[in-house]
Amino acid sequence: MVEIQCPHCEDDIELEDGVFGLFDCPYCNQEFEWEDDESLPSNPITIFVKIFLLSTSFIILVVFVILLFLGGGEAIVLTPYILLILSPVLIPLALLPSCIYLFRHRIQKISNN
Repeated sequence: MVEIQCPHCEDDIELEDGVFGLFDCPYCNQEFEWEDDESLPSNPITIFVKIFLLSTSFIILVVFVILLFLGGGEAIVLTPYILLILSPVLIPLALLPSCIYLFRHRIQKISNN
């Protein structure tokens, strides 16, 4: 059992472990939302880095596959050079999903307060 306070009347309410969602307070009959703390990311910077590494790996793979189909065996040699030449475009492209995540996380944090 988890004991929480109603955000409206501040009376103590007991909820079952592992339940979350919308509930009605038994004292004031107002609706409130309870989220499981484990479902929220603990460190947004760690998730930011993971998303960035995943998107970067995906971009490198796409460039390699394109070069493999266009140039055959030279793809291994050309991939680092193409990535270097296109880095002013590819780095912001790889950062975009991570920045969107951080922006959404900040908006959610602000709206919860």
